[in-house]
Amino acid sequence: MPEKKFHIVNFGCRTSQSEGGAIQAELSATVGKAARAESPFHADVLIINSCTVTEEADRDVRRLIRRVARRNPETEIILTGCYAQRRPEELAAMPQVRYVVGNSHKGMVGSLAQERLEASTDDGRAEIFCSEIFTDRRLSETAYQGSGGRTRATIKVQDGCNATCSFCIIPTVRGPGRSLPPEGVVGQVRDLVGRGYREVVFSGIHLGSYGRDIEPRCSLNELVSRTLDDVPALERLRLSSIEPLEVTAEIIDRVAHDSRVATHLHVPMQSGSSRILQAMRRPYRAPEYAALVERIRGAAPDAAIGADVMVGFPGETDDDFLMTYRLIEESSLTYLHVFPYSPRPGTAAADYPNPVPEHVSRFRGQQLRELISRKNEAFRRRFVGREISVLVLDEEAKSGGRATLSDNFIKVRVPEALEPNRWHHIPISGVQGPGLEAQDSMMTTAAEIF
Repeated sequence: MPEKKFHIVNFGCRTSQSEGGAIQAELSATVGKAARAESPFHADVLIINSCTVTEEADRDVRRLIRRVARRNPETEIILTGCYAQRRPEELAAMPQVRYVVGNSHKGMVGSLAQERLEASTDDGRAEIFCSEIFTDRRLSETAYQGSGGRTRATIKVQDGCNATCSFCIIPTVRGPGRSLPPEGVVGQVRDLVGRGYREVVFSGIHLGSYGRDIEPRCSLNELVSRTLDDVPALERLRLSSIEPLEVTAEIIDRVAHDSRVATHLHVPMQSGSSRILQAMRRPYRAPEYAALVERIRGAAPDAAIGADVMVGFPGETDDDFLMTYRLIEESSLTYLHVFPYSPRPGTAAADYPNPVPEHVSRFRGQQLRELISRKNEAFRRRFVGREISVLVLDEEAKSGGRATLSDNFIKVRVPEALEPNRWHHIPISGVQGPGLEAQDSMMTTAAEIF
């Protein structure tokens, strides 16, 4: 009987990606790397790590399940993640689903998958492992250590959220804010660096709140300091999304002046209308956000600065949208994650009056995507004729050659001959697709910088 194979599909945020990477690492260690299937349609056991931030995220998961069921009726599916925590019974009723494992039991996924990989038969009954997430008050030091390829790794240093944004279901499926103790973080970083990773990303559901739940308390900036001091071999540390009021002067200074911290900040905005921000229960107003972005730009002229923006929130008028558009247009933001408002049952906003028609939300979203596309291209053009440092990734660029990632979050296409997981100074010849293009002569001028 041929060896069974598994495949993992991750939806959602960096924290979810980190957890999926941890599951993959666990399975690779127990059943072997050769047991990885190339695609979800060739897997005997498919693990779907779900997101539920919007209805579209839910639809993407259901769509994948149905496609797999049509193309490979022998595949057993294990559902985990936020959608599994929120609607376990709904997912258990779908075709070929063997287990639904909520975030409350996510640590079981690896062993359940191994069980199915080693089983010779299946009785076809879907089982659910899910319980109240708010009973979990401590983040395990060993539960999740994820990686992205062989060059960059993501560590979940924080989980859960204590905020009460009116539109967000995530606190109910992730539980209270809780942090991995700094010694646990440092230990994971040291291990990853020892295994050859050049860049580590700190992720969390509410990353900026890191350390508020542990004794002695430790801020995110203090965690960064301790990590860099205790793991001198770490070459680059990148921070994922941080809420506006938690982007401190110390964090900005790190990003601007510390050569081992990526020149990149992602700061959720959600709306450029103070009236809408108030309805969203966001603890800042539009002028404060705009001023923060310009403080970051003033300190770090070449920084990538990204944001999440929601369109179509209940009651959002044309004037509200225009405020958002103008704030982005006049700001130093370089990229956006734009998404339409999606009512999530159980949130305050789900009962708000004056819903925005779907076609209006789509139009507004497209307007913002076109705007940020122009701004992002202008940002990238600033680097043409300059030399920038990049990490060669272990993936191909979409247009051929090999992909690299700059300190400030720009993909640069280079010749395939460059060895992955090495730093290089790359002379830039032009803009290419969503990234940059290296000069043809770069092979003779590239120099390792580490």
